Amino acid sequence: MKLFTDGESNAKTAKSEKSGKGYSTKLLHLAPAKESGFEVCASRSKGCTMACLYTAGRGRFDATKAARIRRTLMFFKEREAFKAQIVKELTAFVKRCEKLDTIPAVRMNGTSDIVWEKVWPELFTLFPTITFYDYTKHLKRCLASYQLPDNYHLTFSRSEENDDAVLKVLNAGRINVAVVFDTKKPPISWNGFPTYSADDDDLRFLDPKGGHVATLYAKGEGKKDLSGFVVLT
Repeated sequence: MKLFTDGESNAKTAKSEKSGKGYSTKLLHLAPAKESGFEVCASRSKGCTMACLYTAGRGRFDATKAARIRRTLMFFKEREAFKAQIVKELTAFVKRCEKLDTIPAVRMNGTSDIVWEKVWPELFTLFPTITFYDYTKHLKRCLASYQLPDNYHLTFSRSEENDDAVLKVLNAGRINVAVVFDTKKPPISWNGFPTYSADDDDLRFLDPKGGHVATLYAKGEGKKDLSGFVVLT
């Protein structure tokens, strides 16, 4: 079973492929929340769950949902086989990028929030030429005292329940925060912090360094959100 999705097949990462910045991307899409019977988004909120990208793009289709559930079950029930398949696919990806003369970038949490640096720390040393990146709602991972692998970049995600944590992260100035808005033209600042669009591509590791707000336009069920997860303008 193939675990990764090519960047060209995802609307957001396809923009990265066409951006001219020299990156090729892969994403690992698991079944979010407890869709598989196993929790993969431990810090999720109700609004986040309802507005999840699981409901956007190809994630709406039953075949896609079933594939993501199979991958998630493999992760929890056949961990060593799962790891072996990851290594196989990423090894091939790195070789492909060498031929294309592009830089490999991999998002392990396309629709999950697994703490990969704890679950599988060796992954990052196995593939030192890959830039790994993710969004997360786990506050601890975004604090200055927390050590991430050198080739792993995180963006903290705001929800309707974690505004105190958001301000803590922004004031620390180490990591940026993604905020979902109800408009494609969000304000130029939010709570006093400068904003920039995170919809132009998916290469968050190229964003301004810390203390900035990465704005995202609500997608899928997020367009109907009234929980406070999506900021209304």
